[in-house]
Amino acid sequence: MQRLTKEFVFSNEPRHRLMRHGLFWLVWTLFFTFTYGFLPAGYLHGQGLSWPISFLKGFTMAGIDALLFMPAHMVFTYSIIYRLMPHFLFRGRYGWAVIALLFIVVVTSICSATLSIFVVDPIRLSIGAPTVRNTFVAAMMAGMRGGTTIGGFAAAIKLVKVWYLKQEAYQQIEREKLQAELQLLKSQIHPHFLFNTLNNLYALTLSKSDQSPAVVLKLSELLRYMLYECNAPEVPLTKEIAFMRNYIGLEQLRYGDRLDMSVTISGDCEGKLIAPLLLIPFLENAFKHGTSEQLEQAWMHVEVSVQTNVLKFKVINSREEHPHNDTYAGGIGLQNVQKRLQLLYTDRHELKIVAEEETFMIALTLELQSTTVPSLLPVNQLAEIA
Repeated sequence: MQRLTKEFVFSNEPRHRLMRHGLFWLVWTLFFTFTYGFLPAGYLHGQGLSWPISFLKGFTMAGIDALLFMPAHMVFTYSIIYRLMPHFLFRGRYGWAVIALLFIVVVTSICSATLSIFVVDPIRLSIGAPTVRNTFVAAMMAGMRGGTTIGGFAAAIKLVKVWYLKQEAYQQIEREKLQAELQLLKSQIHPHFLFNTLNNLYALTLSKSDQSPAVVLKLSELLRYMLYECNAPEVPLTKEIAFMRNYIGLEQLRYGDRLDMSVTISGDCEGKLIAPLLLIPFLENAFKHGTSEQLEQAWMHVEVSVQTNVLKFKVINSREEHPHNDTYAGGIGLQNVQKRLQLLYTDRHELKIVAEEETFMIALTLELQSTTVPSLLPVNQLAEIA
């Protein structure tokens, strides 16, 4: 169906346009023949012909009439869709559109009346068909009725096509706008994340920690994922979780025994897709505004649960005592990820942020897509990372 729409209905190739117009006028001829064929059929039956013969001759005469009036109908139709609509109506010149419509109607009516009196009626008389003795003005009115009928159908088709193309263009603009906004948000994540990680490495090198080589190794793994895996709109959930575990391991190397860290992963993570770098801002926020600001023992719990195609992600961390604030929205990282969720998972996510005096919790419920792409890291190996 889509191929028919793109390659036939909206094609500008001459052969497709000729086929479309030929089909249109064929349908119109059949419609005209069926609609006006009963009058001569009834007349011929009244002249002593049987019903089958009278119907056959009546519809034949109506078909001939349709062909004879077709030039006038074509003048009206093509003047509307190729002159009036593109030059006046679509440009907002409505006054000129009305004037042009009146002119086209008058010209078409004159053409129809001329055909009716000087061509159609003589042919009807020659074959014994009934004729209507109309005046020229009455013939003009009859021609106006037929012309406006076929012209109205053609104009309606033209308007539907224009509306459809505008909708397609609008949707394409929206898709490009959405993609640009997502790229901007994701590009903001990269330097933000890299800046925080380099700060961690800098702190370790200042203390000449033996863990610095391990930090560099994990940082290289994280950067490899960010540079080569995150260009796709979605990545396997197992890779995103592995990236998250590497980041947690990097932070654990930095904080050591000062951080009590627990990670729980349950459910079937295989065959699920998620937008890249969607979970990491929540962890960054927990480490930056929770663990790093505490002078004493800090703790954090991360829980990932997958049931069918529903991901439940929860981060709970301790923090220095703050006044309770239900409207807390987080830093730039949290604000960016909330925008990404609204754009990518509209009506498919639920995010709760609970800021208590000594704890901070983020709970995300996400409806994921499925995929048959195999994961490079099985779930049973995720616990071995970090």
